[in-house]
Amino acid sequence: MYVCQLSFECELDVELDEAQHAISMLLDQYRYNGQIIGREFPVTLVENKFEIIFVCPEQDSLAVKNNNLQVIQGFERLKKLGLSTPEFKLKGLECQSDFVDGCATPNALILYSTYVQSCSPLRCMEHFSPVPLYKMPESVRKPLIKWQESQAACDQLQMNQLTEIEPFVIEQLGQINSELLQTGDAIAKTIQQELNVPVYQYLYRVGGESLEAEQQRRCPSCDGDWLFTTENHKEPLHGLFDFKCDGCLLVSNVSWDWQ
Repeated sequence: MYVCQLSFECELDVELDEAQHAISMLLDQYRYNGQIIGREFPVTLVENKFEIIFVCPEQDSLAVKNNNLQVIQGFERLKKLGLSTPEFKLKGLECQSDFVDGCATPNALILYSTYVQSCSPLRCMEHFSPVPLYKMPESVRKPLIKWQESQAACDQLQMNQLTEIEPFVIEQLGQINSELLQTGDAIAKTIQQELNVPVYQYLYRVGGESLEAEQQRRCPSCDGDWLFTTENHKEPLHGLFDFKCDGCLLVSNVSWDWQ
């Protein structure tokens, strides 16, 4: 991913609060369209120019071709207030982030995220690299961001081991009939229908009786054999997934308690 900067010059006298609100709205639309990553973006006023620093998935994430109607309307709102067409600067590579997937058309996708990740929650099955959301159907972009926020909240709570609510959030992360995973499944099906690409969903796993019992687990949807480490696959897929059901489009891990 890349660190970028947008600068808006004040061409007319502008109310500071109005300008900041309009810029925040534009940033929200960029975020929900998958063009910028994260939730907090520092906005500074330098003389008569607003400057915003943020992270983009690709060097051309903010290209006009990737804008949706909401982003276009955000720019129109700024123009009416008296702000200039923005100046764009590519500051450099964000060295601690995952690189965006290079596949023109991934053969399959995985819906996967954690509380420490801010990149796209959709990853290429082959390379396990994030796929920018503006390359997905527009109808799923904002729902994917909201799903990721909910998933991260659940993951953070279980990592913090809040004993009263930990069982509930683990259920949300790992049970196929939970509200969180049902929401993810609906989004995945929309992508599959529009792009004709299978979308797998990750089931988080903790607990269990033993390593042997874990390795004998069956797919929770079809009760089929889904252990991935066969003769042709000695290691977990991408070092994470010990289980993969191609019929139910699910992946999971041997319980973290037995790794």
